[in-house]
Amino acid sequence: MLQKANIEELHTFTAREGVTRRVFSGKNSMLVRNEIEPFAKPALHNHPQEQITYIVAGNCDFILGEKVIPMGPGDLILVPPNIDHTIKPVGEEKIINVDVFSPIREDYL
Repeated sequence: MLQKANIEELHTFTAREGVTRRVFSGKNSMLVRNEIEPFAKPALHNHPQEQITYIVAGNCDFILGEKVIPMGPGDLILVPPNIDHTIKPVGEEKIINVDVFSPIREDYL
């Protein structure tokens, strides 16, 4: 089954204050584009899905378990299942990041 969309035309969801997301999903994998304002507070969380995060714009500290990993445009990180993680904005630029989840996050649909 062919599914095609333009990321700019997908519905924008407000995840929390200062964080919006757009979701594109199949049956087994999901792509999510997040926009994180510099004032957004980090939200430490974990989930059973594997996650790949790609930073498109902005700078952040990616907290992964006990590690703090500075990240910027072009950086990628693999988040194993069930590991606490979050993004903490650094500077005044909005962060745009793309997450890929497998399996999909039903709570994002």
